[in-house]
Amino acid sequence: MKTHLIQFKMVAGVWFIAATLFLSSCYSYRVTTEAQAGAEASKPVTAHALFWGLVQTPTEIHTPVCDSLGVNGMAEVTVKSNFGYSLITVATLGIWSPVQIQWKCSKPCKKTGEI
Repeated sequence: MKTHLIQFKMVAGVWFIAATLFLSSCYSYRVTTEAQAGAEASKPVTAHALFWGLVQTPTEIHTPVCDSLGVNGMAEVTVKSNFGYSLITVATLGIWSPVQIQWKCSKPCKKTGEI
């Protein structure tokens, strides 16, 4: 009887771990504007929050492509996490929390009229 209980616990544990790995997904937050469509998306940048947000790296994310276009805004910003990042955050009790950040620059305004 005890061997059946041990086998059941082992099978249940394997199913739980498999379900956790295969049914988990990443999450993302997206901030966008409908007023102006965005240009191409940037390469993702991984940002790290350490010690529950007291230390952040990088402290600022620069957007050289947006600056070179001469636009003053972003059309869309996406912050993503995945299972691995969430596992790191839980395992370190929030001491280290990585996320990926990606953005789209606003397109330059069309010139109208004559100069």
